[in-house]
Amino acid sequence: MTDALLSRLAALETGQVSDVLDEVGLFHHAISPSLRPLAPGKFAGRAVCVRGSATAEARHPRRALPGDTLERVVGPNTVLFIESGDFVAGALLGGFVAYSLQRLGCQAIVTDGAIRDADEIRGYGLPLISRAVVPVNGSRRFGLTEANVPVAMPGTDGRVPIAPGDLILGDGDGVIVVPAADAEQLVADSEELARIEGAIGEAMRAGGERPDVFKANPRFAHIRPLGGAK
Repeated sequence: MTDALLSRLAALETGQVSDVLDEVGLFHHAISPSLRPLAPGKFAGRAVCVRGSATAEARHPRRALPGDTLERVVGPNTVLFIESGDFVAGALLGGFVAYSLQRLGCQAIVTDGAIRDADEIRGYGLPLISRAVVPVNGSRRFGLTEANVPVAMPGTDGRVPIAPGDLILGDGDGVIVVPAADAEQLVADSEELARIEGAIGEAMRAGGERPDVFKANPRFAHIRPLGGAK
């Protein structure tokens, strides 16, 4: 997975890539709108993933990871996912952590838990999508237990699996996950869809009727099945 591929993905719209993912049968790819962005923003990056839980939820809880775990897992062109089990009793991170991660190259943060210092983080311009915003410090209530593992987030259609290294695209419509194993093909087919949609837009602006323009420019005929078939 190269930065060039990320740049190509970043030039697309989530809706275009979502259509391609649907066409090849990867339906569980869009993060639920129940996770809300602090502010609009577009981003693309490679997934890094951590998981944690409430510190009092088990009699023998997993040992918490070191306090600098998030700084250890992120890097340039990464999108951090924190699976918390919908934890909102306290913030998983705040402004200091967000700034530290952004400085290391993190492009966005997505979590099913709560965060705080919302106004401060908006000021950084760091896209952050979360379940809730609360004023409570979560460090006494929540701990990270696993890093660099696959996680799952609430999706528009069931749960969305995210593995470290998957490609992530976010814009004003939402956040989608592109599996790393097939990313090159999926991005290429999405680029062709973008070209076709550009032609459709030009034809309609020139006076063409939508049904006629759509018939002359089939949007999905070029999309290939996964697994090497043409």
